[in-house]
Order: sequence, then C-alpha cells, then structure tokens
Amino acid sequence: MVASDVASCTKCRLHETRTNTVFSRGNPEAKLCFIGEAPGADEDAQGIPFVGRAGQLLDKMIHAMGLDPDKDVYVCNIIKCRPPGNRRPEPDEVASCIPYLHEQIAQIDPKVIVALGNTSVGTLLGTKLGITKVRGSWKLYRGRIPVMPTYHPSYLLRSSPQQAEAKRQAWEDLQAVMKELGLARPARG
Repeated sequence: MVASDVASCTKCRLHETRTNTVFSRGNPEAKLCFIGEAPGADEDAQGIPFVGRAGQLLDKMIHAMGLDPDKDVYVCNIIKCRPPGNRRPEPDEVASCIPYLHEQIAQIDPKVIVALGNTSVGTLLGTKLGITKVRGSWKLYRGRIPVMPTYHPSYLLRSSPQQAEAKRQAWEDLQAVMKELGLARPARG
C-alpha cells in the first residue's frame, strides 16, 4: 500500500528531519479531494495533513460547503514530509514524492480535485502560471479529473489588503465545485 511505502521512504533528504510522514485524512472513497503543498510543524508532529490553523480554516470551508471533513472529503499534500522551516518544497523533493500522490489519486479516484495554492496547482497541472492567473477556472488532471485551483487556506489567513477579496474568490471557487458535484448550496445559519 502507498501509505506504508511513504512511511518508510528515504528518496529525498526530507526524511532526515521529519518526525512523521503525513499521508492523508478523510474518506478514501470521497468524491472530492483537496490537495495542498506540504506538511507544516503541526502536521509533522501529528502525522495528519491540515491540522494547524490552515487546516482549521479548510475544515470551516468544507463545512460551509455542507460537507463533513471526516466523511465527505479526502485531504492530502503534494509532499509527504515537512520541509525545514516550512519552506517551499524543492523541485527534486517534488519529483521524489509525486509518484506517491499519483498513486493516491488513482486509488481514491475522486470526481473533483481542489488544488490549494501555487505548488499544488503547478505540480498537478504542470503550469508555471501563478494561482491568481488560474484560480477559479476548471483544469484537468491527467486529462481526466476536473481540478479547481484556488487559494491555499494559509494565504487566506494572512492579513493583507486583498484578504477579503481572496476569501470571496475562494468561496466562489468552492461553489463551482459544489455545482460540479451536484451539491445543493447549504442554507446559511
């Protein structure tokens, strides 16, 4: 199984500094898959993706879609080990780890992927275009699975003049995902 291969992986230097590999969380039979960049400190400590502040916001976003983060979605990252200092993964690290992600996606076979942030979008779609250029427009993973590029929750947490607009755009992106999956828009409470 892929998870056990990841747990014992030594293909790149990131294994030297990791506490835990970070494989996935959620339902491996879900129709919707969220893919981020790499584990942070909280994820490395717990061995679970998106458990820190960005993960808490991601869960709120998933709930806003009317979904349960544990039952209705699958969450993982491009890289399975934390880069030191939460730096962006190096190209050789991505190249070492990406076969695991391709196998993960093949096994779960989601109907839709949400690519969170530049690294996820660039890796999944093979593009150098930044997130502001591609977010909100449907792309295809390997010519087959619809991908919605959107902002990473960590970006949405940063205070900036663009924060309110970025949050609005991210919600538009998630509404497009809901429409693609045939999900009713949840009532606002």
